Amino acid sequence: MNEYDSARLASILEFNGASPALMPEKADIILVNTCSVRAKAEENAITRIKNLKKLKIENKGLKIGVLGCMAKNRGESLLKDLPFLDFILPPDEYQKLPEILFQKDFAPQTPFAKLTNKYSAFIAIQSGCNMRCAYCIVPYVRGREQYREPSSILKEIEAATAEGVSEIVLLGQTVNGYRYKGLSFAELLKQVASIREVERIRFISPHPAHYTSELLDVLMSEQKIAPHVHLPAQSGSNSVLKKMKRQYTREAYLSIVESLRSFNPLYGITTDIICGYPSETEEEFEETLSLLQEARFDSAFMFAYSPREGTPSASEMELITEEEKKSRLQRVIDLQNSITLERAKLMLGRQERILLEKPSRRNSGEWVGKTGNFKKIILPAQPDFKEGMYVECVIEGVKGHTLRGKIAYICTSEHFMLNYRENS
Repeated sequence: MNEYDSARLASILEFNGASPALMPEKADIILVNTCSVRAKAEENAITRIKNLKKLKIENKGLKIGVLGCMAKNRGESLLKDLPFLDFILPPDEYQKLPEILFQKDFAPQTPFAKLTNKYSAFIAIQSGCNMRCAYCIVPYVRGREQYREPSSILKEIEAATAEGVSEIVLLGQTVNGYRYKGLSFAELLKQVASIREVERIRFISPHPAHYTSELLDVLMSEQKIAPHVHLPAQSGSNSVLKKMKRQYTREAYLSIVESLRSFNPLYGITTDIICGYPSETEEEFEETLSLLQEARFDSAFMFAYSPREGTPSASEMELITEEEKKSRLQRVIDLQNSITLERAKLMLGRQERILLEKPSRRNSGEWVGKTGNFKKIILPAQPDFKEGMYVECVIEGVKGHTLRGKIAYICTSEHFMLNYRENS
């Protein structure tokens, strides 16, 4: 979401006559787009902002603004603590940027978010969150859920595909909770899939409580939707999930996993796990380990709990030591790493359709791509490789958690659409 917001801001700036500076020392405007999900993110942003002070001293005309969630979370205190800043702007006030920088009113015809590559585009369909999980700051800095008008979403996608983009990633804090005048998220997915130039659809991040039978039917019937989902679990214990106010049970979560894996055993499912939530017992933690064993996640983002000031859980008494949190986190990491490797090995010998993303930074003779189920793969470079090209490859090996393959043949859009229509 932050990357998408930065791309929106870039479009606003360029629409008003600005162009990217080659280096900070040459800039007339520097905007720092911030995240507040974790305290560490804010600390890193503050350090980065402080480093800009010397540029302000050298260039009195330089305007420095702080945008995003930290601007909302810390508010005017940022201007007090960092007096060299010119302004702050939270996510729901970006329309004010032309007035602040260029003394212009916001133009409703401002172009869509600037594309950051030639093959994949983030498209925001929803912002804010109504779920109010006990540990999460997002609802307080992003506000309540707002849903974008469908025709605007489809127009932005069509504009992206006109520039060569073939993969669309729909964004929202609780993306599958999208609804607009009776239109559900499942129905929106079908409308996106009907756009001929769209070849692959992904979405992040869904909430387990918003999985409906209608949505599951679409995920399993619409071939353009990639067989992968990032589905945050956070804990495998019902009692901890209740304390977290996650609004689903372990059993309901696993039923989603079972539906997707019954449809496709290689369906990619990734997740988030928090270890050491306040008062989490050893028995409750063991339930999280057993969830990993049962769900067989392809990978996970794993964290030791840390209190987030401003959230309900921050006021709870912590009974678990930092050492025990770290110990539990390491146990989760070790278990998940072994499962990730096992899941990767299931791909050996398969022929998969790969979206090429970029040349490898480590080896100029190789390219990096992604499978439909969101596994990274390394391929030997070919003279006609380019960003956004689809190729068929055979998976030959696994190194770490990365697949390695060889080319079977290069796909064209016409070949893909022919197969798509035949299979549909």
